[in-house]
Amino acid sequence: MCESTAYLITDKGEEKIMENVVYMKPENGKVFLADLLGEQKIVQGILKEIKLIDHKIIITDK
Repeated sequence: MCESTAYLITDKGEEKIMENVVYMKPENGKVFLADLLGEQKIVQGILKEIKLIDHKIIITDK
């Protein structure tokens, strides 16, 4: 499958914020995420990196 897991990097470390992410849209210092079942989340932060092989989305709060 093509789902990814989103992580937020803060001063405290890496925190898993959503699994099975199928849609992501960075916009104006926020990242909109939606998962396979339709759950939605808006995270304050900046998209830093997407690791397609590892199915990992990295968002930073800075």
